[in-house]
Amino acid sequence: MSKYLNSALIALFALVALPNRAYAVNTAASFDLSYGITSLSIVSLNSSGSQLLSRTMTSNSVFQIDYNVALFDYKTVATLSFTEVASSNYGSMPLTRIGLGASYHFIRVNGQRVVLDNQVEGKIWGVSPALELTFGLTVLSIKDTLNKNVDFTSSMIDMMPRLLVEIPVSSSFLLMLRAGYLKTLMGGGLYKVTYSGSMFSIGFKLTTL
Repeated sequence: MSKYLNSALIALFALVALPNRAYAVNTAASFDLSYGITSLSIVSLNSSGSQLLSRTMTSNSVFQIDYNVALFDYKTVATLSFTEVASSNYGSMPLTRIGLGASYHFIRVNGQRVVLDNQVEGKIWGVSPALELTFGLTVLSIKDTLNKNVDFTSSMIDMMPRLLVEIPVSSSFLLMLRAGYLKTLMGGGLYKVTYSGSMFSIGFKLTTL
């Protein structure tokens, strides 16, 4: 696990330092906040491979905050994200996730500064669909009300591909719609937990681009 943490720390340092260094790539930073719902199918096995739990965890209180670095020249946005499921049918705070990833915008990254024909600087805004992919370290804490013998806490490496649409509302406010799929890459813990399922959210991005 230590090598994944080291890699995450290196990537985090690069992500934070990038907007403050003199690179040739045109960049800008922003934050966004989202609220959503999720439905995850969770399976856990004991050491002999027997199934201990097969449940569907649902939640209507998924919160996510992102720190973004836009790489305008590549139509790409690098993202450091924090996700928290506040409550679910298996208790409060069942899932916490820290992720690193990027989104590729098919048309544009909103907020890019350009020089117009009359030499006046302007910014480009418009509806912007994108494909987003993040890899995360997730801690899953389940209190199973149907079988009290399988309460557990496990940490896993997972991935989440998502479709993202940004809709400008004003020059500093964008509405964000996301639909994604969360899946375990490496199960963890004594109970060998894996999960997969959908996650939908609506949010906003505040920017000073």
